[in-house]
Amino acid sequence: MHPILAHPGRLGLYLGAWLPSSGLLATLLAVSNGLPWAQAITLAVPLSLVYAFVCLGSWYPCRSMPAEASRYVEVIATHTLAAAISSGVWILAGLGWSILLDRLPYFDDTLTQYQGLVILFFVVGVLLYGLAVVMHYLLIAFEASRETESRNLELQVQAREADLRALQAQREQELAEQELELARSIQRRLLPPPEIEGDGYRVAARNVPARFVAGDFYDVFQLSDSRIGLVVADVAGKGIGASLITASVKAMTPLIAAEHDLIETAQRLNAKLFEELDRREFVALSIAIFDSSTGEVELVNCGLPDPYLLCDGQAPCPIEVPGPRLPLGVRPDIVYKSHRLRLEPGDRLLLLTDGLPEARTTAGEPLGYEALISLLANCGNSEPSEWLDQLFEKVRLATSDHNEDDLTALVLERSVAESLAAKAGGA
Repeated sequence: MHPILAHPGRLGLYLGAWLPSSGLLATLLAVSNGLPWAQAITLAVPLSLVYAFVCLGSWYPCRSMPAEASRYVEVIATHTLAAAISSGVWILAGLGWSILLDRLPYFDDTLTQYQGLVILFFVVGVLLYGLAVVMHYLLIAFEASRETESRNLELQVQAREADLRALQAQREQELAEQELELARSIQRRLLPPPEIEGDGYRVAARNVPARFVAGDFYDVFQLSDSRIGLVVADVAGKGIGASLITASVKAMTPLIAAEHDLIETAQRLNAKLFEELDRREFVALSIAIFDSSTGEVELVNCGLPDPYLLCDGQAPCPIEVPGPRLPLGVRPDIVYKSHRLRLEPGDRLLLLTDGLPEARTTAGEPLGYEALISLLANCGNSEPSEWLDQLFEKVRLATSDHNEDDLTALVLERSVAESLAAKAGGA
């Protein structure tokens, strides 16, 4: 629809102004030039043709102009259409007047007399129409070019912003990785050496974090000349938060164990952690006290898998510690119990977290305790450190490469040579 047809009221208003004004103009033309009124009105023919072409052509640029510009074009086009209709009305009126007065030949003579002017105005109207069409397509091309440039600029800005965001994200990731690597290095330095040998015992331990920093830890600390403490723990969660809790528990345990017996140590740790941790945080922990002079071991298990007694020529034996098996920090009033056993020369005690039996196989199922016992039985009787490496390698081969939990284990062996020396001294 032509835009001016969307406002019929405006067209009627303009037509009401142009109809009498164009009639008055034709009358003045007739009086001033001594022409009959009908002849003067005939001169409106070229004007009406020009108006018609301009009015038709005005629709093209109007479609592609901005809103403000197109509004003015619509007003001009409405005026033009009103003028063309007025001219047509007066031409018909002049023609009718000539018919009524039987002067139609005179009307034709006027057209013949001014046919050059009519042709000239007709050509001008066609040119104006062509100009309007050209303007239309130029405006379309201009708008398309401007939209393309605007879109290209917008894409460049978006690409630049994306590059900046990617660069910032990369820098943040690099910084986070550096911080995590630093945290991992600090955490590793806080752990005891992976191989420890003392009077009457040898200890080997491994800690493989699922992420940069582990929620598991192990510890070995001296309580007296012949007594050592051994700890394996699993803090709920992963990452930095769990590692901070790990550092806190690792620092508290030797201090409390130095002044209290094993059961009291576990209960004091539990009360302290219940006060400090959130309700969704807890620590599963196994703690053992080994006396190298007697070979006696006392165990308390707070929520970890059963330790295993490994004796040469016998199947691995899980050690069930009596009493509640709840992790530390879950309830404040837990009363833990201990279990005592004696290691003969060459016997070994394995403490571990649930990362080993719950490691996922390639089928997505946990490895399980039966499979773990089978792996323990097939590790032979090599040196503790080598034996533990074999165990971890067998677990790795039996499971997928992407562990979701930390893997931590500690093996204590009562030394054969030290035991023989002690017997010889007693003799």
